[in-house]
Amino acid sequence: MFAAHGEWRILIVDSIVFIQPFGAFNREGVLEFQYDVTNQVMAVPAGTLHRVVTDLRFFELSTADSQSVVQEYFEGVKQRGYERIDYIGANALSRQLLEGLWSGTQMRVVFHDSLEAFLAHCPECQEQLPWLAGND
Repeated sequence: MFAAHGEWRILIVDSIVFIQPFGAFNREGVLEFQYDVTNQVMAVPAGTLHRVVTDLRFFELSTADSQSVVQEYFEGVKQRGYERIDYIGANALSRQLLEGLWSGTQMRVVFHDSLEAFLAHCPECQEQLPWLAGND
């Protein structure tokens, strides 16, 4: 087994889960990420989380061997009943992959080119700016 690669931060505020992945992820890193996110989300009363904000500005890539794990993770996310997911800073390849993963679902998926564009579209998240900017 390889050592896990990839880092992340998670913040849960009211009904929103904020996620920031950093660097490159291998299969083991995706598994650890999935375990951590699941544990944190499961600690919140069922039905209270409705939105996910994923900041991809610092995400580099995931390895080919992690793709099946990513698919499984997204299947679990689809079952949690989120209504909306916002992506910040997704590059063209990531955007194409994410659009494919969410196709056929009722999830509202919104892409924002920058943190500024996200905050202009979602001013209710302004309080999380220090966290999103890494100044928490």
